Amino acid sequence: MSAKCNRCLPATEIKEDENSYKIMIELPGSTRDEVKIWQEKNTLTISGEKKAPEGNRIWNERVYGKLERSFRIPGDANREKIEANYAEGVVTVNIPKLEAAKPRNIEVN
Repeated sequence: MSAKCNRCLPATEIKEDENSYKIMIELPGSTRDEVKIWQEKNTLTISGEKKAPEGNRIWNERVYGKLERSFRIPGDANREKIEANYAEGVVTVNIPKLEAAKPRNIEVN
């Protein structure tokens, strides 16, 4: 018997540096083709599905089903240049900051 998850929240890490925001989200068991990412207004949503393997199991603590997470896109993000990569069950979304939002040094004359 396997536990069923209806829209579970996958483990996520978010980092920020002076140039961008990075969202790393675990979607184990999902293939690149099963990962869906979409932007609607100020929200970025990432989803995938962890499918239960075939066959009988005598013990199971794993959860299977749709994994989905939504995030608010910061106001200083360059929404037109959002990119995503998938490797080893982790989706990494890079959200660059707008040039105007990046810190800059101003020379004193």
